[in-house]
This record gives sequence, structure tokens and C-alpha cells, in this order.
Amino acid sequence: MELVKDPGKCCGCGACEQVCPKSAITMQEDEHGFLYPQIDGAKCVDCGLCLKTCAFQSGYPTRKEYDPPFGYAARHKDPEILMNSRSGGAFTAISDQILKMGGVIYGVGYEGRGYRKVVHKRAQTARERDEFCGSKYVQSDMRQVYRQVKQDLQDGCWVLFTGTGCQTGALHKFLGKEYDRLLTMDLVCYGVPSPKVWRDFLDMREREERCRISAVDFRDKKKFGWKTHRETITVGKKKISSRLYTKIFIKALATRPSCFECVYVNQNRVGDITIADFWGHEEAVPGFAQDDRGVSLVMVNTEKGKQIWEMARDDLDVEECTGYPYRHSRMQTPTAKPKQYDEFWQDYRDRGFDYIMKKYCGYDVILPEDWKKKVRKLAGKCKRKLKKVLKKILK
Repeated sequence: MELVKDPGKCCGCGACEQVCPKSAITMQEDEHGFLYPQIDGAKCVDCGLCLKTCAFQSGYPTRKEYDPPFGYAARHKDPEILMNSRSGGAFTAISDQILKMGGVIYGVGYEGRGYRKVVHKRAQTARERDEFCGSKYVQSDMRQVYRQVKQDLQDGCWVLFTGTGCQTGALHKFLGKEYDRLLTMDLVCYGVPSPKVWRDFLDMREREERCRISAVDFRDKKKFGWKTHRETITVGKKKISSRLYTKIFIKALATRPSCFECVYVNQNRVGDITIADFWGHEEAVPGFAQDDRGVSLVMVNTEKGKQIWEMARDDLDVEECTGYPYRHSRMQTPTAKPKQYDEFWQDYRDRGFDYIMKKYCGYDVILPEDWKKKVRKLAGKCKRKLKKVLKKILK
């Protein structure tokens, strides 16, 4: 059986791997760092369950019960929570309600050394959940999360699952039925960059500083504000802020091919609740949150979502804006494939990461040993010039 004929038709959600009754499918990384399903022909029995479960190709179950969905501008009342969130802290307020009911949260965090592996994981406490706060501009590895969610639901546990549209749609398709205690919250997504490019970026920083990564902030709101998009990487005790990785992300040069054909880019959302940065809130709710500390857009799509949302509102400053034509471009059209996309990947394969940093980001990767060579060369030139000057003076 051939599951993926065109890379643009596979979002890498991994639902096919987890639904396969014979464990014939594994998710394997391609040369660009994206995961794609590989089928073991010796194990496959051609049951077709993988294709039926592929929401990206066969269609996804929408959650839309309200037209238009209820829309809100929201910001957490706790200043510390607000500043640790990338927008307005709506995720924390909503997930707190699930934790109060003894439930669990699924979101995106890190695994292993130095923030290199971005994964979906499970949290049972607020402290564990807090790792999910903040943007992570890398495609997360779903591992066996859909199976874990299903087991939690069968055990009678409340579950909040957060993810991109394709990940959320994949979960609903994988489960194949409604669960009263499942709340899904999809994120308005710009596109997911390659995990391999992200690893190379961190490797570059460590080579430059000769020290391990100790912290990562994809959007440093505390230092630069909500609207200024700059990352801060802490190497040892040194903080390095730049827009280098941000440039790759915003230019969509390392974005997964399926993101340019994303079927989830619309207002017919796949989650019970949808959250996003509320760009253009100044026009939608004049006078609300006029500083640069962030505002969440919350769209409530189902009755279940509305019930949880009403509980969460006590922790938030909220203004309703139902029916406002939201300016978020990723609810209108998919991210456009850049003209240099194929050239970028060709350069990456042939000439390596340092080269693409210089060509596409204007950044010369200069290692400590390179600096020493340059200093020695400069010192040699200065010494020769000094000798010439002394000769002229002594004549």
C-alpha cells in the first residue's frame, strides 16, 4: 500500500502510525528533517485503516456549532502569567479549569538535551503544564500521544488537547467517536518549520559560544514586547537575542510542504476552542489592552467549549467581538510557498547550514578559532605596517 504519493499531502501528524493494528507504519525523518510514514510491506495487511484515518487527505470532522463562533479578546489578570505567555494567557486560564477537575493537559514541550527535540507530552500539574506555555516554532513529534489520550478518556479522565489544526483534526479522526470529557483547543498556525533546521541552529549557537544551551525563548516578550518578534537563546549564562531563526520561520523557507496546501486554514475550526495572537485587536475592541504585553483571540466553537470558557473567564479580562472579521491571515489563506523554497533546500543539502545562514539571513557564522586566525592575521599586517613606518622615520 502506498500511503503518501506527494509530500504536500502529508502533514506528519502520525495518526496513521498509531492507528495501524499491525504496527506496520513508522514515522521516519526525511533529508529535510520532516517525519513521513514508512510502511513495512511484510507486516501490512492492506486493511486501509491508515488512509481512512488520514484527516489531511480524507477530510476532518469539524467542531463548528456556532455561526459565527463566539469571539473574544482576552488577557490574563495575573501579570506574571501574562508575561510568561506569548499572547494573552488564555491557554493557562482554560487549562487551569481542566486541572481543577482532576484532568490532564496535552501540549508541546521539550525532551532530551538542550531543547533540541520538540514533542507533544502529557501534564498532570500546573508546573508540568507551564512548559507548554509560549510559542515553539518547530513541528512537534506526536510520538504515541493519540493512544495516550484515548486511554485517559477510557479511564474517565478529563483531557485538554492543544495542537495545530492538523494535529487536532488527526486526534478526532483517530478517536473515531465523541467523548464528553475531551476538550480540544486548536491553534491558528503559520506553518511548522523543520526540526532538523532547528537542531542545526542550536548546534551553531553552541559551536559559537563553546557552551551548552540552557534556555530558549522563541519570542522574547519580556525584553522586546509582544509585537516585536525576536528570539533569545541562553548559552551558559550568556543571552543572545536575534531574528536569525525568526527570519527562517517568517520567510517560510524551512516550512513543511503540506503547510502551503493546509486544509485547516479557515474559520470552520477543528477544535472546541481556537486560540491565536489577536492581531488587529485595536480595531476590534478599541481601548482594550493598549500596551505591548499581548492579547489572545479566543474563538468558542462548541457548547462544550463554551461551558469551559465561561469557567475560565473569571481569570481573564475579556471583551466580546463576535462577528468581527478577524485579520489573522492564517484563517483566510495558507502560507504562500516562497520563490526561494526549492533553492533553499538545495543549498541546505549541498552546502550546509552555515551557508544558508549567510545567504538567506545575512549572518556569517564565525567560530572562536576563526576569530583567533583573523586576529593573528590582522596583527601580522599591523606589524608589517609598523616596520615600514619606523623605517621611514629613521631615514
